[in-house]
Amino acid sequence: MAFLFFLSGMNSYSQNDSSRFKTNIVSHLLDSLWSNPQSFFNKNDTNWRLLCDNLHQVDMNKLQNITYSIYNGSDAMIENESNASKGLMGTLNKNSSDQRLRRFNRKISNGFRDNNKHPENKVVLVEGDSWFEYPMFLYDITDYLMTKDNLAVYSLAYGGDWVSNMIAGGEYRKEYAILLPDIFIISGGGNDMLQNHRLMNFLSQTPIPEDNSFLEDYREYVILRQNSIPVAMCKADFCPPGYQAYADSMNRYKNNIDTALLEQIVNGRRYINKYYYTWLVSLKLEYKILFETLRKTNFSHFDSLKIITQGYDYAIPNDTRKFGIRMFENNGRWLKEPLEIRGIYDQATQEDIIKALMFDFNEMLIELGKEYPNIYHVDSRGFTSFLEKRDHKKHGAYWYDELHPNDEVFKEITKAFMAVIDDEIPKNERVVNVINLNKQNYYQ
Repeated sequence: MAFLFFLSGMNSYSQNDSSRFKTNIVSHLLDSLWSNPQSFFNKNDTNWRLLCDNLHQVDMNKLQNITYSIYNGSDAMIENESNASKGLMGTLNKNSSDQRLRRFNRKISNGFRDNNKHPENKVVLVEGDSWFEYPMFLYDITDYLMTKDNLAVYSLAYGGDWVSNMIAGGEYRKEYAILLPDIFIISGGGNDMLQNHRLMNFLSQTPIPEDNSFLEDYREYVILRQNSIPVAMCKADFCPPGYQAYADSMNRYKNNIDTALLEQIVNGRRYINKYYYTWLVSLKLEYKILFETLRKTNFSHFDSLKIITQGYDYAIPNDTRKFGIRMFENNGRWLKEPLEIRGIYDQATQEDIIKALMFDFNEMLIELGKEYPNIYHVDSRGFTSFLEKRDHKKHGAYWYDELHPNDEVFKEITKAFMAVIDDEIPKNERVVNVINLNKQNYYQ
């Protein structure tokens, strides 16, 4: 008996020791994320794999502290200041959310989930921000999804919400366990990046010189990624070698894309500092935690679940007040004001910077999606500008405010979500380019 007790004690000690060891590994990895974000970018990067293997050991407070340190310049924790549940936005969000819940319940109560009678019907759980919950004046993506007869949409989206709030609140996990939806849609990161003039922290006081060799590497990286070539993501301060394999085809690849847009993205990249990429990897980790929480909540259902992400369009810095919520708030406080505080006044340069930020933001989500067979990404980069050119409208005509395109643009973007939901895209394709989809539909 004494021997068995000793063995039991040894096993207990070994397990505790192993747990402490893993906790120390994760702690060191998070420290490295702050100082060396480029080692976490791609799915096969050693540090990223180690972090994913020990995801349950991640301390969310420490992860958030990394993000806060970018904005504070220290390790001091600051309060999460999302306005999703506060003031005018909070009131409007709650009223809209209550109305949507009533519509969902009415639909479900009428036999919607009877698979024998309605096998085509699907339940959609939406978590996200103002692209899916713009509570007044604008018909957002969720509004359009709710008009579909074969969809019952349960929305947790709140305008102004942050991904860190979504994880901390855990409401998506609870509703997912109850609903077992067919589709889970997530939109987040814009407010985490931009609220309270946060954009300033990602801008360099001294832009990278135009003749820096990094920019030429970055240019080739953008060309290849826009051609869906599976090259590694470009790092914060260097691009990985290996592009030589595509050297013979580089001119052809370049001819396949909008070269003016290419140069705008490369020019914008000159003004972005390392802290943006530290934040981007932190956000990637938050998304990873969210997805793995869904998996662990119901392993068997996760395999049949479709998850759809989205990464916004190339927004336009603009401080003109417009009808709607922006009548009561400054329209330029998200993009234009932070850029000007950093001394960047040229409108074209401002737009180039946003293009570079949004390009890498979308590429991060696309790269993360490669780790799952059931994640799809709706890529709307450049779509609003495409529609303006197609319809011979002036630049910016289809933007409702700094961050949101107008109703008609959202309507067209919703078609990309529906293409995924209704299995109308090629079997092995998991990135839906909204411009390409629109061209196919428009010119047929």
